[in-house]
Amino acid sequence: MKIFSPLICDSMRQLYVLLPALWSLINSSHSLFDDYHPSMTDAPLPIITVYQQMGDREHVIVLCSFGRRFIESSFQLSVDYEQNYTLKNPACIAHEMCVFNITVRPPVSLTCIHEIITFGNDSYLLSETYVLEHHDGVSSFYIGFFSFIVVGVIIMTAAVIVTNIRSNAQDSNNDYVDV
Repeated sequence: MKIFSPLICDSMRQLYVLLPALWSLINSSHSLFDDYHPSMTDAPLPIITVYQQMGDREHVIVLCSFGRRFIESSFQLSVDYEQNYTLKNPACIAHEMCVFNITVRPPVSLTCIHEIITFGNDSYLLSETYVLEHHDGVSSFYIGFFSFIVVGVIIMTAAVIVTNIRSNAQDSNNDYVDV
């Protein structure tokens, strides 16, 4: 006579497999509980990446990579231009990359901030400051692209003209004979 059903036996096997993993998580020095408090040496400096649209230079997407997230930390973006302000609570991807979608008018400087709270003290890690400058006129990409197109058209036109001249020169060498 069987005392346990196969379903109960499978559940018990899974529990025995998971218990050591859970125990190591609870007892690890970097667990999610109160015995671990981050220090400034544990956190890497934030990295800032800025994406700006070619046609609309006022619309900017800022990606801040913080490398590591702590329980007591916040991610911010400092925007310095006409009015200085700080954006908080961004949309974060994988708990270590945050995206800020902002509209600003250059010139403006942007800095990613990782605020870490340890034992009631606030510490701040700052990325390099990215400066968006005001550019008048057309971008250098457009100038280079259209210059390439213009040079190509000139070369093609010259090739057609040279071909026509050569074909006319060959026709003049062949005298027409009346029959």
